[in-house]
Amino acid sequence: MDKKPLFSLVIPTRNRALLVRHCLACIAQQDFDSFEVILSDNGSTELCDYEFSAYAIDPRFKYIRPPHDMNMSDHWEYALSFATGTYVTIVSEKFMFRPDSLSVLEKIIAQNEPDLLTWQFERYEVTEGDFDNGHYHPLMKPLPPSFYDPMLELKRRFSFATPSFYRPLRHKNSYGKIYSGCVRNEVLERVRSHFGRVFSPYIPDFSSMAAILNESSTAIDAGQSLMMVVFADNISNGDATKISLAQMESYFASYGEDADIFSRHTLFEECWVGHNSFIAYDYEQIKRKARYGHLVTTEIDKVNLLSWMLADFDEVKDFGRFDKIQLEKALMTQKFGFSAHEQLVIDRNLEMLKNAGPCPYEIYHSGLDKLQSMPVDMTPEALARYHWLEKTAPPRKNVLQKGEGIPEAVQYFYHYNLASTRLLEGSTEKIGSGV
Repeated sequence: MDKKPLFSLVIPTRNRALLVRHCLACIAQQDFDSFEVILSDNGSTELCDYEFSAYAIDPRFKYIRPPHDMNMSDHWEYALSFATGTYVTIVSEKFMFRPDSLSVLEKIIAQNEPDLLTWQFERYEVTEGDFDNGHYHPLMKPLPPSFYDPMLELKRRFSFATPSFYRPLRHKNSYGKIYSGCVRNEVLERVRSHFGRVFSPYIPDFSSMAAILNESSTAIDAGQSLMMVVFADNISNGDATKISLAQMESYFASYGEDADIFSRHTLFEECWVGHNSFIAYDYEQIKRKARYGHLVTTEIDKVNLLSWMLADFDEVKDFGRFDKIQLEKALMTQKFGFSAHEQLVIDRNLEMLKNAGPCPYEIYHSGLDKLQSMPVDMTPEALARYHWLEKTAPPRKNVLQKGEGIPEAVQYFYHYNLASTRLLEGSTEKIGSGV
């Protein structure tokens, strides 16, 4: 390509050829063509060169392999180095884009040219490895695009007023991220200049988020789900390490690190279990490198953080070689080191999490009257009419027929959103303020 593309879609993948096939097919069907795809194959047991071969003659698609096996952060950094687009996104092979995703983003960019542009996502649920018979039902209500303040988002993340993953704020999960978002390449260059790299260990989508928010002036969320994410057993490093310390130790090993040594350098010594602990560690490391911007004065709220570390601990099912009793004792020692008032805050936080309800922007919980039964042969257009004309919500049962898989789910998702945005009378076009 002679002309610089508007979008670089960077796909760092490892041993997931089946998902790569579906992901590339969704990208190839985009109705906007100013993009490039960089598929970086870090496979050890399963390469995806065959899946790529169908696109090898298309100059927009590039297949690369790292010179040696890489950990996740290094691999993302390596793959990112090939991106030439004005806007760059990191794409998991689990991400299945709507055919109009890039054109929706292009319209927002043409009007506003934000530093950062994020979007919502849907869920395709797979059980027992049967990718051809997954579960899908539209999840998020299409909303107007909205501005949000990068500084306030940075402070929200560092405050840990809620866990890093919190269902009532599902609509903000993507805020600040290059992973379910795209970032101006110029911003990424500033991040590299300031912090040395974009993706620092250990959780690269969160470490990069802190740096990106520090370097960004304007941010917009598209308000709509632009992709469907495949959820299945054994395909997510995040899900695996959340419940298994043996898996977490293996992840550590990919960085040449040891969990016992790492635990001495966390924000709470000897306390390292759970994603919130790792995310906070990444935040702190980025903050220490900051020479300017809001990161310099933004502090992590350790009382709130410990709340979610205690909650994370309760989700672990496999402690591997680690002593559960000793790990719990270390956490409780930290809790009792806080004042009586701060301990009460922790208890209230945990109660808040226990009683957390759904996100009000989930369609089923957006104020619609709930039906008791699912109509037969529900087309996407019919479901949109139920939701936005009749103001009713059928049960969240599978809208797919037996034998319908990812391609059919993406098409249903696409046509449902087209019909919904029309019925919502163009409300998804006007850009407002974030909520």
